[in-house]
Amino acid sequence: MTDDWEQSGLPRRIVGLLVEPQSLAALADELGVTDARVLWYLGKLRTSGRVVEDVGVWRRTEAGAALAESPAPESGARTELVGGSDQDYVQAYADAAAGMFGAVFVQDSGEHAGRVPGDRVAEFHERLLSLVGEYFAPDKVDRAATPKYGFRWVLTPVDLHPLDG
Repeated sequence: MTDDWEQSGLPRRIVGLLVEPQSLAALADELGVTDARVLWYLGKLRTSGRVVEDVGVWRRTEAGAALAESPAPESGARTELVGGSDQDYVQAYADAAAGMFGAVFVQDSGEHAGRVPGDRVAEFHERLLSLVGEYFAPDKVDRAATPKYGFRWVLTPVDLHPLDG
């Protein structure tokens, strides 16, 4: 039986790196995430008996080594986004590549992340909702226009603030 936090690949990666004892900073650097995020998982791993800390250096226990060597859980434990299925968007890219939408259409995707102050994130959120309403509100669309367009977006924290910041 695993806890929800264990479904993330990060705990397994942390104990996998602890073949030799390492500092929090070294782990965070190797994993490419903030030290606060690594420390949160180290706390969970310590509570579950998979790692121990000794004078700022972390090492895995036998239980940690077993976690590192065990098969990863099935991908069924993923977060599903609300609304239409991911498959709809995958299919749309395949249809576009096959020429289904003709030669003239707009298709784009992207991913952006940055350390943005909370008040700016709130402002961005409000502006985004306003833009969506301006273009996609029921009284703004042309039901005869083709093709029909759809988009999906997610605004969520993706990492914790570094401990020294």
